[in-house]
Amino acid sequence: MDYILKLFENQISFNSMLQIGVDMVIMGLLVVILAVKKPRISKKDEAVMKAFEKIVQETGNISRKFEANLEKRQELLQQITAKLDQRIQEAQALFNRLEIEFARMESDKIPVHYPAAPAPRPQAGDHQKVLLLARKGLTPSEIAKRLKRPVGEVELILNLQKIAS
Repeated sequence: MDYILKLFENQISFNSMLQIGVDMVIMGLLVVILAVKKPRISKKDEAVMKAFEKIVQETGNISRKFEANLEKRQELLQQITAKLDQRIQEAQALFNRLEIEFARMESDKIPVHYPAAPAPRPQAGDHQKVLLLARKGLTPSEIAKRLKRPVGEVELILNLQKIAS
C-alpha cells in the first residue's frame, strides 16, 4: 500500500483507495470461487461419460486378451515350424540315403525284376455259362459278346470240353 501511495503521492483520494481495495477483494474471491467450483455436468452428459468409460475399459480388456491370444499363436507357429524343419531334415537325409543306395545298385548293375501281372483267370461259373450257351446253339462270337469275354477264350473252353468228352 505504501508503494501505491508513493507512486501517486498526494493525488490519491480516499475513494480511490477504497476502490482499489474492493477490486483486490473481488479478484481474490473470484480466484477462490474458480478454484473451488467444479464444472457442472448434466445427468445425460454424465451417463454418456460413464458409457465411454465402460467402452474404454472393455476395449482394454479385449486388447489384452487379443494380445495374449496372438502370443500363444506365435508360440504354436514357432513349434510347428521347428517340427517341420526337423521333418524336412529327416526327409532330406532319407532321400540322400536312397540316392546313395540307388547309385550303388546302378554301379553293381543288379537287375531288378518286376513280377508280371497274372492274366485274369476265368471263373468256373464262366465255363458253365459258356457250355450252357453253346448247348442252346449260340456261336462262340455271340457267347463272347454276352459274357464279355474274348472269342478265343470261349473257343478254348468249347474245344477243351470236346476233348474231355
